[in-house]
Amino acid sequence: MRCATSQKSPTAGAQGTRCASLALHPVCSQPSPPCHNAVGSASNGGQRLASAWMHTATPLLRHGWHARHSSTICQASPPSKPSVTPEDPNQLYFTLGMAALWIGISVYGFLLSPNQTPYRDQIFIKLLIGIREPGEDFVVNQVYTALFNIMGVWPAIYASLLIPAGRSANKLPAWPFVSASFAFGVFALLPYFTFWQPMKDQQLPPPKEELEGWNKLFMKGAETPVLPALLIAGILAMFYLAATAGEASWADYAKLVEESRLVHVTTIDFLCLTAFAPFWMRNDAELRKWEPRDQLLPVLSVLPALGPAIYLLLRPKTDMS
Repeated sequence: MRCATSQKSPTAGAQGTRCASLALHPVCSQPSPPCHNAVGSASNGGQRLASAWMHTATPLLRHGWHARHSSTICQASPPSKPSVTPEDPNQLYFTLGMAALWIGISVYGFLLSPNQTPYRDQIFIKLLIGIREPGEDFVVNQVYTALFNIMGVWPAIYASLLIPAGRSANKLPAWPFVSASFAFGVFALLPYFTFWQPMKDQQLPPPKEELEGWNKLFMKGAETPVLPALLIAGILAMFYLAATAGEASWADYAKLVEESRLVHVTTIDFLCLTAFAPFWMRNDAELRKWEPRDQLLPVLSVLPALGPAIYLLLRPKTDMS
């Protein structure tokens, strides 16, 4: 801010009036030296006139006159523009890549994948969820049974990785996509992956207060060894089931992948979830400042489902005491 200098008036009274207006300016706190000189040399009549003007004008200035006419007295420098951080081009590439993958897998899985045995797929689904007609002796392939059950473990793993640490900077909630993944697997998670934006300023492990309430029971369980231990036990049981299935069962499974849309898409779903898990493990480990992440994460990343479950058991957790 700088104050405008007063201009000499033909009479001392007018000059005193001009100086008084400058002295009343609430921003220009220091009157300019020429004003002092002019007042000092003014006549008594001019000083009385300036005093009367000040007495009359002060209420006007206090009630907004100055706000409408301050530009004639003070010149304000233009405000500086806030610095704008340019968008990260890598984020754009990430979004476009995930969107292309999402569309491509969806089109292939629901339209282009093999579908030679739709009736048998319906029977598989009924038997896998426990619906069996009286006298029905059809048996689902043992390898696919193990794979199908492991697919029920993946959503719990991703919920433990996404809801605390995978929060998006654009406020997109993760829980609707994680909930839908229990039925649709990676096809439900890919939309979240597509629009997800990293948010680094997070407190992890989450504070104890953030885990209070009935709707936070799952998060609370994920911050204890209990849930990871149950996941590991279930995965090991399914691994044992697949490993002891026998060569004929594995050959039959390979044939099912070529013929059955259900088995084919489930296999792709499993491979995609396995491929994405190392990224989200790394994201969670960095935010939690897990020290052995550089040594252990590469090993855990090559163990489908089991590796992420072991990471959930080893990672730093919320102090519940």
